[in-house]
Amino acid sequence: MIVEEKARPSRGRSSQKREEVLAIAAEYFLANGFAGTSINVMAKAASISKESIYRYFRSKEELFEAVIDRQLNMYQKRMSKVEAEYHAVPLAEALERVAETVLEAVNHQRSMQVRQIVFSETPRSPELGAHYYAIGPQMAYTQLERILNEHADKLILEPAKLSRYFLAMVSHDITLRRQCGILKPLTRAQLKKLAQEVVADFLKAFSRPDAAQ
Repeated sequence: MIVEEKARPSRGRSSQKREEVLAIAAEYFLANGFAGTSINVMAKAASISKESIYRYFRSKEELFEAVIDRQLNMYQKRMSKVEAEYHAVPLAEALERVAETVLEAVNHQRSMQVRQIVFSETPRSPELGAHYYAIGPQMAYTQLERILNEHADKLILEPAKLSRYFLAMVSHDITLRRQCGILKPLTRAQLKKLAQEVVADFLKAFSRPDAAQ
């Protein structure tokens, strides 16, 4: 049977509606978790149709992946900007910019809530964890490795290994303390100071003695 295709909304209108659906979904996921979020309930409470949601997202998993993308979008842009500009600055400064970007992400309350949902749901839906890892941590490792490769002659270990050591130094402790609720959100000044301290320690530990930064 041939069905006539309905007129589609303009790309701008479609994009705006998709963003509206994402904004609503983000609030529901953050408030109720993944398992506690019902597409039917969300649609009814927000006065939108289920069809509007499934027009853009084929499943609840795909919708939550889009929420993850939305939350990490600014982080990704900032990391890409750091990578694009690292040729013009000394290694220490480039690393400080990376550290500040990562610290802001792990310190941010909504980002922390998204991580908690991802980690709690991953045993049941491993693809959610894989998606988060690919567009978050893995992206950071890859971009940082490229920056460190430019300065490999100044470092005592290979960049691939150092990228993981550096990001662990930057984020491990603050992530644990924030997730465990024993550390309040840090101010921008505190994040900047912490980034500088980590970079200084990292370069002291992993730079060649005769290397000028």
